[in-house]
Amino acid sequence: MKKALLFMVAFFAASMISNAQWTEQASGFTTASRGIKYVNVVDSSIVWATAYDGVTPTNYIQEFTKTANGGALWTPGVINGCSGMEPAMIFGMTATKAYVAMYRQTGSNPQGVYVTIDGGTTWTRQTTALFSNSASFPDCIHFFDANTGWAMGDPITGKFEMYTTTDGGTTWTAVPPANSPAPVSGEFGVVGYYSAVHDTLWFGTNKGRIYKSVNKGLNWTVAAIPVTGWNAKYVDVRFKDGSNGIAMDKNATSTGELVESHDGGTTWTAVTATGNVFTNDFAYLPGTANTYVTTGAATGFTGVTYSFDGGHNWTDMTATIGTQFLATRWYNSSIGWAGGFSTDATTGGMFRWTGGPLEPPVSQFSTPDTLLALGETATFTNESTGSPTTYAWTFQGGTPGSSALKNPPPITYNTSGRKNVTLVVTNDYGTNTQVKTGYIYVGGVGVNELGANTVTVFPNPVKDVMTVQANTNIKEIFVYNLAGQLVINRIVDAKTMTINTSVLSTGIYNLKAILENGTINKKIVIQ
Repeated sequence: MKKALLFMVAFFAASMISNAQWTEQASGFTTASRGIKYVNVVDSSIVWATAYDGVTPTNYIQEFTKTANGGALWTPGVINGCSGMEPAMIFGMTATKAYVAMYRQTGSNPQGVYVTIDGGTTWTRQTTALFSNSASFPDCIHFFDANTGWAMGDPITGKFEMYTTTDGGTTWTAVPPANSPAPVSGEFGVVGYYSAVHDTLWFGTNKGRIYKSVNKGLNWTVAAIPVTGWNAKYVDVRFKDGSNGIAMDKNATSTGELVESHDGGTTWTAVTATGNVFTNDFAYLPGTANTYVTTGAATGFTGVTYSFDGGHNWTDMTATIGTQFLATRWYNSSIGWAGGFSTDATTGGMFRWTGGPLEPPVSQFSTPDTLLALGETATFTNESTGSPTTYAWTFQGGTPGSSALKNPPPITYNTSGRKNVTLVVTNDYGTNTQVKTGYIYVGGVGVNELGANTVTVFPNPVKDVMTVQANTNIKEIFVYNLAGQLVINRIVDAKTMTINTSVLSTGIYNLKAILENGTINKKIVIQ
């Protein structure tokens, strides 16, 4: 039998959570126990979601809800002309435009891709040829931009039924059967089970296999997961980039099994996970190093868990345990939503993450001023990720010798030698330290380092053209902005070099000159 999703019956004994990390929002449905089946996050404000009947899951409904203001107001609606069908998933483009893939459960209404351009007031089926076979069953739809999209359904006539469009769905073109491998006996897709990164798509099947396209759905390969028992799994997949992702067995109702790939899905290995891996839904948090979240709604396995290491170690969000969490998607580590069950039009049904960045901090910093003469200063740029809340800098031999600022003041070095720089960052999820040993070299006695007056830059401040002059041949010149980015690079091999700086914005820059007998750094000002 075709499997859509593992629905959970609503229970209200634990319908509220008291932890401020999640804020409950009203999904807007007037009927109680509307559960969130699928969530699509367009941006930090616009989200679309579909619903199901949490009391009687076989009561097929065509309801959706959307927000255009981050969830402060959710507006529900009905996908018109689709009675007897259910939305496999929804894909929002803007606050007014969205697509749904509709599959038939009863009746004779035509299944396929429906679109709204008026915020969900009216829905129109796109092209009568799409998913019109008696065996058709739409599963997934995705758009790469306003015009280019892909739709996928279960196999018909020996191939997965797939289409592409380049005009927003006005016309859809069938993917030729020769462009995708044949399914194995009894194989089908599962509604909403796919992942997309740039031009690459993956979708899982009920036979433990994952199909992949690197050209927006035009050509496909398939890989079986070589893990014992996975030939009978309902595979859902999430990739964080073109190489690294995890897949979950969604056939279970409690703790899910995971596999991982680091070559784009060509090969897979089992993950020995610690902690709870819930199976209602899971998501990668865009922009993070390796953060994933799972949600659970089965009795005894309810709540939210998270992993910072790609699914190997999971931590419960303690305050959520005992509350049913359904479909989830995230915009970044600070903005995400998870479905629940509604109580009435003004109570419950959706949760928004408000707990700050859900990722550990990673300490990173740089400076272009790594080679200094005595008395010169270095300007450091903080490049840490994970939104640290505290910073602790230590500058060996520098003045000042420490700082608690995100970006410290210029550091002056008055003693020669190689100097260490350390940055410790913290947030609610941990502490991380970066130590760069011997990162700053100061002075020049006997070590092929030159004094500050060996190279002259004029005029300084610079308007459109500057001249760099030295007592010996200049081999190469680098100019960095204060973020440490290289903005000018010139090969010279002369004692004098004229450089056009008109392309640079006004501000302070660092010039590094490589000479025949050493290196020198100088500050320049562009007017």
